[in-house]
Amino acid sequence: MALYRCNRCGHLSEQADELIGSSMPCPSCRTDNAVYPTVRFVQSMLTRYFAARRDLTAARAEIETLRQQAAEAAQAGSQEAPPSVYSMPMDFDPTSSDHFCSKVQVAPVLDWLRQHQATVDLDPRALDTSGPFDAIAGQIAEQPRLLGEIIERVRSAQKQDYSFINLDLSRRTPEDACALRDFCQELADGGLLAKYLSQPGDPVVRLSLHRSVENRRFFDGGWLEWWSFMLALRHLLNVGADFSVGRDIGLSWPKDDGHKLDALFLLDSRRPLALQCLTGDPAPHVDRLLHLRDRLGIDPAHYLLCAADLSVRQAESLTQRTGLPVATLDTLKPMLRETVRALRQQSRR
Repeated sequence: MALYRCNRCGHLSEQADELIGSSMPCPSCRTDNAVYPTVRFVQSMLTRYFAARRDLTAARAEIETLRQQAAEAAQAGSQEAPPSVYSMPMDFDPTSSDHFCSKVQVAPVLDWLRQHQATVDLDPRALDTSGPFDAIAGQIAEQPRLLGEIIERVRSAQKQDYSFINLDLSRRTPEDACALRDFCQELADGGLLAKYLSQPGDPVVRLSLHRSVENRRFFDGGWLEWWSFMLALRHLLNVGADFSVGRDIGLSWPKDDGHKLDALFLLDSRRPLALQCLTGDPAPHVDRLLHLRDRLGIDPAHYLLCAADLSVRQAESLTQRTGLPVATLDTLKPMLRETVRALRQQSRR
């Protein structure tokens, strides 16, 4: 037997094998969904389940390690400094919080930038992680080849002011078609699409687009900024670092304006870690990125560029040519880990 599952309400039922690949309305909510082969559907669900289980196990292990370290420090009678305004409770969830929007939290970043005579445009609301952007950005980074096509199609259509696009899934494997339909539904549920429409028996799905500036920015590379920001944020929280952070920062000086920092983490109120993110070819932007780094006096090793569309070899080559540390989707995490370790070692000296 084949399986039918509604992506909206979760209704699950068995169907005849001859219906595999077709679409039919859900008997509960009337939303159109595809019918899938049972084995492939179960394999896909198991893959997602075990991936989520591994992530949960790793997160629990990190939390337990931090608790043990705190207990050992207390038993040793260490004199801890008073909690800083950046310290988080152990059960803090960085993926759904407006904590970082606090003016107190942002203040050290603003002060540091102004010490470099910069005029700063920083909206603390850009640090609100309670929306759908960070979660959806994580999915794109995990499956860039599969989901990247949708992102590029939407981006291109928005630039041309189209109100919708059609996505043909007829040549996709049932597993990929299922993943793409699920992703489109999540985009719609998260407000990144106006509508997601599918007709029974039609492999072509219709995506109605939003025209808002925020949504356009997300598809035009903003997803990479969200993913990189959250990756760095989680790591700094996991290692117990004290930091202040700003995101989507506009900077200008007299006769030198139009600069942007995608994220700036300030460790111990004085040691900057900057993140810049680019989709497409980063080469035309390198000189401007280096100029901003030098203007702010940031250590070259602590000013990172994440280039989503480069291979590891291309990123290494660009690093050698320019002296700018360039990471890919695969190498940003270890690069951040090493950079944060070096910054914290400097703080202890």
